[in-house]
Amino acid sequence: MPSSVWNPLLFVLLLILISSTFAVQPLPGSHRGTPSLVNRDQLARSSGYIFAGTVKAIERITPRGKDGVATILITFHVDKAIRGVRAGQTLTVHEWAGLWQSGERYRPGERVLLFLYPPSKLGLTSPVGGPMGRFRVDSGGRVVVPRRIGGQSPDPSARARFRGRTRMNIPDFVRAFGLMEAE
Repeated sequence: MPSSVWNPLLFVLLLILISSTFAVQPLPGSHRGTPSLVNRDQLARSSGYIFAGTVKAIERITPRGKDGVATILITFHVDKAIRGVRAGQTLTVHEWAGLWQSGERYRPGERVLLFLYPPSKLGLTSPVGGPMGRFRVDSGGRVVVPRRIGGQSPDPSARARFRGRTRMNIPDFVRAFGLMEAE
């Protein structure tokens, strides 16, 4: 190849290799990159808001000016308050639109239990640890326990709390994280 084509091509390939190497970083303490309850203390400690709620509305906000950030406004009804919110509250959070492009989306009517970071200086938040901080709640009000929880954890107490369980009521799930429900 001519050197004028080779250098930019090499640069792009090198950039892709480097960015893919650092694109997904597990939380400290995770086992071989597999999210597990070994991180439950960090998950709870890093959260500004913890609650079970129902998605009420979603709105995309286009950035103002060239330095603006595209965001998604997600409005929740808080069904069960655990930290930073009150039961019955309407909570609207701002998420970076890039998360939506990567597939992390909500749907109106969806029920979730979330561990959200405190809002950043820009007012943005997201689930702690990405998918680790987001759990589906079924129509009976039980948290759907993903396989990643407990089963592959090197922490024996985490494995014991979640062994064989595919769904848990919210109070039991919250207690497994060493948290108490808000009054």
